[in-house]
Amino acid sequence: MFHSLGRLIERSPWSFVVLALCLLGLSAFYGRDALQRLIPAPGWEIQGSDSAHARSALRERFGRDETPVILLMRARPGLDADVDSPAFRQAVQAVIQGLTRNPDVRSVESYYDSGDRRLRNAAGDLTFALVWLPRGQDEGVGAFQRLRAQLADHRQLDIRLGGELATYVDMREALERDVPRVEWLSFLLLIPALIWVFGSLVAAALPLVIGGCTVVIGTALLKAFGEMTTVSVYATHVVSMLGLGLAIDYGLFIVSRFREELARGNANAVTTTLMTAGRTVAFSGSTVAASVLCLFLLPQRFFHNMALAAAIGVGVAMLTAILVLPALLAILGGRIERLSLPLLIRRHARREARRRWYAFSHYVMRHAVVVLLTTATVLLALGFPLAHLQLGPADHKSLPIGVESRMVQETIEREFADAHLVPLVLVAGTEGPAHRDVGLAALHTLSQELRSLPGVDRVVGLATLDEALSLEDYRLMYTYPADFPLAAAAMDQFARGDQSLLFVHYTPPPNSDAARELAQRIRALPLPPGMVSLHVGGFPADQVDYMHALRTGVPWVIATIVIVIFVLLFLMLGSVVLPIKAVLANLLSLTATFGGLVWIFQDGHLSGLLGFTPQGQLDGTVLVLIFATAFSLAIDYEVFLLSRVKEASLALGDNTEAVATGIQKSGPIITSAAFLIGLVLASFATADAVFMKATALGLLISVTVDATIVRMLLVPSTLKLLGTWNWWAPRPLMLIYRHLNPDERARPRP
Repeated sequence: MFHSLGRLIERSPWSFVVLALCLLGLSAFYGRDALQRLIPAPGWEIQGSDSAHARSALRERFGRDETPVILLMRARPGLDADVDSPAFRQAVQAVIQGLTRNPDVRSVESYYDSGDRRLRNAAGDLTFALVWLPRGQDEGVGAFQRLRAQLADHRQLDIRLGGELATYVDMREALERDVPRVEWLSFLLLIPALIWVFGSLVAAALPLVIGGCTVVIGTALLKAFGEMTTVSVYATHVVSMLGLGLAIDYGLFIVSRFREELARGNANAVTTTLMTAGRTVAFSGSTVAASVLCLFLLPQRFFHNMALAAAIGVGVAMLTAILVLPALLAILGGRIERLSLPLLIRRHARREARRRWYAFSHYVMRHAVVVLLTTATVLLALGFPLAHLQLGPADHKSLPIGVESRMVQETIEREFADAHLVPLVLVAGTEGPAHRDVGLAALHTLSQELRSLPGVDRVVGLATLDEALSLEDYRLMYTYPADFPLAAAAMDQFARGDQSLLFVHYTPPPNSDAARELAQRIRALPLPPGMVSLHVGGFPADQVDYMHALRTGVPWVIATIVIVIFVLLFLMLGSVVLPIKAVLANLLSLTATFGGLVWIFQDGHLSGLLGFTPQGQLDGTVLVLIFATAFSLAIDYEVFLLSRVKEASLALGDNTEAVATGIQKSGPIITSAAFLIGLVLASFATADAVFMKATALGLLISVTVDATIVRMLLVPSTLKLLGTWNWWAPRPLMLIYRHLNPDERARPRP
């Protein structure tokens, strides 16, 4: 396959280049507004879960959303700062009057309309209102932006917007600022680095060209998928980060091998490059893409989005590296060395580097047992912080410092301790109408049980209008609602046929273990007579379902990734021993990576330098994404190293010399590749969004550890100790391997 492709590219390189330019132009035009077409919600909901049922009923049956927009209001200079003053009251009511004319606004609740003193702070200089907006296909983004525009630059009041929807919009806008900035920063850092690595301006430009094509085409593909299904805006940074980083790596592998073949005087350098480095890149890209696609086994749409984005980035990087880059190499030929650094310096440096790597590999293999035990001990020590790992959901602290929605949330927590804006949402199904005898009795019984639970502050529903009212009083009120306006309003707010809403306000923080335990305790309550179903939603319940999905789904994801990598490595190397070794080495590497993440993001070390607020826990979403991506990225270097070792083994027939030669050939390139992708990841780690920062930094730690400690110490020592067992496979599997790789049949096995 790669031989035929190489011959085709050598015959018609301009055809590939012209087609690539046409596709690039179309992608740039089509994908220019990709970020605006993606939804801000991350998609952490668990379809079919208890909390998802509650959310669906709340929105579809009751036309409400459990997370309204918060309007935090403070007097500007010149207005009486007391919220109870007539001037302040008049200013707020004028704002609310304007909101009632906004077709996007479903309802507004304020201190002045409800008399609820929880909506003013103790000092009396702050108040907030709750505004409910419809959630359409865009998750309410359009309605929120129109609301924000309507309230901008109010003359008398300083109005700031918060809440879940405001958080999502602020995060999307942060990503819109971050992604272009870090992409340009990556390019600015890569230009001198590539020139130093290649020693030639022409050669250095080629991986940058491939990286730019990957980002542009990948972003357009992401937008195209966004037109067909819901794709989160969080996916954009994955396409850019992985696509750019791997495109640079793959470009380095291809260009380095091409220059090597040119130096040998190979007249078919492009074909040979594709048959060797091109095949390696194809297997590596397929392995990475297949690994991240295993995230589809998890139920959250967020992971589906991340898997799709990662597969797009990796796939486009791989295809451009084996289709477009060889065409450019065929056109350039020997001119790739144009605009080089002084030739003698570069050649001398290359010779010295090769000698050092060759000598280093022999040193490692002479002390294989000591090196193996030492590196394993170091990696386990780096992973020691994992012993106190705490998993939890991301909260407002994951937003960049100074973002409006984060400031609103911090003000609410500080000034309105009794506000309880994130209640548990209960949707109860009753026998018959909820406001009639049987259903009302069941709701009354359930409300009494809920009030007795520790941590419950108050319960709001049909049967909780007044603690002095008995069940008989409620029955009378709901039998004649026209005579009791309070009952009529409660029926409109809390009842829809045989479905009824209850809001449980609690004292623990919404993201605390106590709040999640309360949600589980409510779910465990026996249903009172007359009640047929009870679904518990709200932020703590969402997190209970989310963590349960991770605990049950992640082991399957890990097992599937391991199986996929094992199969693909076997198909490339024809060994069952090396895939097992690769998996174990990667697990050691990831232990060190996760230990570093705990030390930095959970414990808060380097938080001042990196510009984030530690939360005392790690977002499980970030860990799962890093595991799937870093595990497959580690295979990237494993494949490149082992492919050169195998090539040397088939040529030399000596395991020790094959390992030394393989490291001599691949060591400088792997180190350079890790350095280059490290620059990309370091650029993305400067992002303001903590999610992007943590993902990039985690991958940076993983790549650094893998390309140094694991690939240059642990792997050579194990290859030496295993000896000829490196290439062992059962005879039936070997027959399958040779059938799929015809060129292997005529070559002696090591």
